[in-house]
Amino acid sequence: MTIEAVPTWYGGTTFRSRLEANWAATLDRWAIRWEYEPETITLPSGTVYIPDFWLPELRTWIEVKGTGVPRVEKAIELGETRACRCDDDCACEWPGGQLVLIGHPPAPYHYDTLNSCLPYWAVTKLERHHGGHPKWSSAHGHTAWLLGHCHTCHRAGWTTDFRCRACGGRGSAGSCAYRSEDPALRFASHDACDTQQPATEETTA
Repeated sequence: MTIEAVPTWYGGTTFRSRLEANWAATLDRWAIRWEYEPETITLPSGTVYIPDFWLPELRTWIEVKGTGVPRVEKAIELGETRACRCDDDCACEWPGGQLVLIGHPPAPYHYDTLNSCLPYWAVTKLERHHGGHPKWSSAHGHTAWLLGHCHTCHRAGWTTDFRCRACGGRGSAGSCAYRSEDPALRFASHDACDTQQPATEETTA
């Protein structure tokens, strides 16, 4: 899926691309607080870097990369620099270190036509208006999962150890951890979104 790098207005902010605006809309849908390009960082290599999103409550950066823009060296270096390497008690400025994610274009949605009686035109319309499934990868370290609901602080957010990065609590038996491209998650569009908890096929059908 190709999303053009067209400057896009959403939520009081002008983003450099539609994909960035859609990532902001998706974060809003999950009630995750974000800041857009809040800091210019000089990496150990001397490279100047402005990551796209900072999620202050989760100590997480997101660098959005569209189709045809595969270079992620800066994000990888930031991930290596800000990762926690403490053996016992964490002494990092940000407990647990900072997580750096690559936000990719969404994975396409494909309707299950084998188990449906919908006509072709309806299936085509559904697939066209579905935002697809959020796709991300970790710039450094372990696989990142989206914790759908922390039983302690009730926040959604990414995690590498199934512990909430906002409050340190662990997900309860009733909470879900979603993988990248999980078909239960839905990517939002900046021009057709509403703020709610992590959007799943059950809650947005």
